[in-house]
Amino acid sequence: MYYCVNCGYKSVKWLGKCPLCEGWETFVEEKEEDKSNLVVKEKTKPKLLKEFKGQPIERFKTNFEEFDNILGGGLVNGEVILVGGEPGVGKSTLLLEIAMRLSLLDKTLYVSAEESLEQLTLRSRRIKYDYSNLYILGEDNLDLVYEHIKEENFKFVIIDSIQVVYSKKYDGIKGSANQIRGCADFLVQIAKTHNVVIFIVGHVTKEGIIAGPKLLEHIVDCVLYFEGESLSNYRILRTTKNRFGPSGDIAVFEMTSDGLKELKTTDDIFLPHREKFLSGSAITCVLEGTRPVLIELQALVSRASFGVVRRRSLGFDFNRFSLLVAIIEKRLKISIASEDIFLNVAGGLKIDDPAADLAALVSILLSLKEKEIKMDTVFIGEIGLSGEIRHISNINLRLKEIVRAKFNFCIIPFSNLKEVDKKFDLNIIGYSNIKEVFEHICK
Repeated sequence: MYYCVNCGYKSVKWLGKCPLCEGWETFVEEKEEDKSNLVVKEKTKPKLLKEFKGQPIERFKTNFEEFDNILGGGLVNGEVILVGGEPGVGKSTLLLEIAMRLSLLDKTLYVSAEESLEQLTLRSRRIKYDYSNLYILGEDNLDLVYEHIKEENFKFVIIDSIQVVYSKKYDGIKGSANQIRGCADFLVQIAKTHNVVIFIVGHVTKEGIIAGPKLLEHIVDCVLYFEGESLSNYRILRTTKNRFGPSGDIAVFEMTSDGLKELKTTDDIFLPHREKFLSGSAITCVLEGTRPVLIELQALVSRASFGVVRRRSLGFDFNRFSLLVAIIEKRLKISIASEDIFLNVAGGLKIDDPAADLAALVSILLSLKEKEIKMDTVFIGEIGLSGEIRHISNINLRLKEIVRAKFNFCIIPFSNLKEVDKKFDLNIIGYSNIKEVFEHICK
């Protein structure tokens, strides 16, 4: 059989193009597995869930507070963590700094299969941290790495990266789908059998996903994406999967000459103009996992030059953006069919929270009417197709962050007013439809 490494589609013959995902030259041969080498555990009896008492989860703190938070409080015995990111974003720097902190807890091994040990040493000198119990190994053969793990009893292991290591147990060259899948499964078995915490670095394709079969993300316990603009010093670490904690959380870091510095507040990054009067900007509070983040949405509306209008959004879902433009025309009776409209999330963040709808709509209206407002108001609310402002979740968690950032006003859905905690020192206004908000900002 042949299977597609992107989507898993199977065929009895090799195909140049996958009929399911339309990927080119993605089919590889699936060879029969040698059953004689499989280790089969002894048979265990099924247990009633109510009678089963599992062991309490023991967590290891890395003393990297923001990193510990997105993991759910720290690392867990036998956990396998996959870290992906664009080339040059700082994955190796992040993991080297984590390895230094973990070496204070127990013996830690950093396996550098891509860079030479000299390059790794040069990077370590920039990071001012104690790494007396950190071991480094320049090896791409996982079979030999496994021997070192057994002999030295390492507790924490970093593999940099999964695309350049190999094992003689599996067919194919380094980086092939068969090798990546086999090596990942081998590392998971090591982690679960010997209670070793393993970090795996994964390369990212031009589509922004981790290279290799999708199985790679399924078999690990946690998937982290390290993101950042090439011209910016700020980096965002985002969890997309976490079996031992919440997914969707983010941690923000700043890349400095001394390594990565964690940022506990993001106001300076996402809210640089909060004390000014601006046209076409509005503040909102979105949830990234369980963390409320205040961000600025910017819009630019201008007359189309050549008769063909342009609509673009950066960091904001384009389909939702198109819906908001249609809602403005239909429900507010404002003609914008001949206007170019651009929407941007300041700071380079990508958001999916529908609670940002109201701020996006307000920023478009402010730019269209060329009206300036002081950036001391936060707009929160999801907008329905009939123009109503819909109920949102975790309103008190968002308001707590707004109060911490010392904003004066907040506009929320009217249906959320009954849930608001009375202790907040904040002027809170509830509206039920976008017509009321339009009258509020344009009065």
